[in-house]
Amino acid sequence: MKPRSLTVLAAVTGAFVIAAIAAVIFRETANLAPFARLHLFPGLEQQIESVSEVKVETIQGSVTVMRDAKGGWVLPDRGGWPANFDVVRKAIVGLAKLDAIELRTARPENHGVLLLAAPDDQKAPRNKRGFRITAFNAEQKPLASLILGKVQTPPSGTRAGIAYARRDNEAQTYLVEGDVNIPLQTSDWIDRALFDIAEARIALVTVAPPSGPSYEITRGDPNGTFAITKTPKGKVLVLDDLPANIARAVALLPLDDAMPAGGIDFSQSSRAKYKMFDGLMLTVWTVLLDKSRWTRFEAVFDPVQAAAAEKSGLLKANSQLLNADAVQKQIAEITQRTKGWAFILPGMKAADLMRDYYDLFKNPEPAKKPEDTPAENEETGVPR
Repeated sequence: MKPRSLTVLAAVTGAFVIAAIAAVIFRETANLAPFARLHLFPGLEQQIESVSEVKVETIQGSVTVMRDAKGGWVLPDRGGWPANFDVVRKAIVGLAKLDAIELRTARPENHGVLLLAAPDDQKAPRNKRGFRITAFNAEQKPLASLILGKVQTPPSGTRAGIAYARRDNEAQTYLVEGDVNIPLQTSDWIDRALFDIAEARIALVTVAPPSGPSYEITRGDPNGTFAITKTPKGKVLVLDDLPANIARAVALLPLDDAMPAGGIDFSQSSRAKYKMFDGLMLTVWTVLLDKSRWTRFEAVFDPVQAAAAEKSGLLKANSQLLNADAVQKQIAEITQRTKGWAFILPGMKAADLMRDYYDLFKNPEPAKKPEDTPAENEETGVPR
């Protein structure tokens, strides 16, 4: 082929390439053209009371909350344990008020870049998938279904957040503004209230692990220091505040998860019996199941202890202790809330309730010998 022909062919090819690039840019630019701000789900705000189910799906699993016959919200996958009404309401209102403020790509092959591949899209890499939140009515008809992806600006205080999103089963994506902080975990949706016991009320804890000896942690008055009644010869506590941590495990108690206790075998559980200064007796069973520690409770009244606290003047001396009527009222509330249920407790509380006796102790640190002490510089007094 002649050089001139090659030059012409190269020029024509270059023109086609430039035209193709221009076409792509034109299409993408068209998608990014300004448009009027709009609700992503127009009409949902007027249908909020028609929402009877909310489902959140991630690559790790899903969470479902449903209205019950009384109009409250429950988690059916947790045996109907109550959901947090405020969290559910906030999520639905946030979905209804979510605004599309800019167009973004409408190409499905580009969804992953914005983390907008569906959570159940097996063709997309897991790190390219977003999550789906769907609001259903009583007939199981979706009123709104959203795929939420990369968050550009998290919500903060009164400031709305900004993220990438698209309506489920639609290719067009948007930059959206609103409450983009949708809860994803069961612990985010569950009603976490359990019961509260002031630490000052705790007098004695008897812990019986599934193996090994039982042990007691006690103190003489509500302001005293918790101590283990018997320490193995030649041993010291692993942590000085370990007895207090075990004793206060039931104080100010929320939960992270719940399920009917009938589905859990507590026959090999650790048992902790709590005796309060004012007559409340609380038994706690905790068992390890599939890497999670599940706990159940039983509360009863000790009239002898309650009378002793009244007679000794202990009730008058400490305002956090309850009189006999208040103790029995709380026992009824604890029983109503916890009977037939098992719970995952937050943080280290359940772990503290299961500690074996010998694991509480260690050998003391050896005393330092004089030759181990760094010699001081005679002029400056600073260790050499």
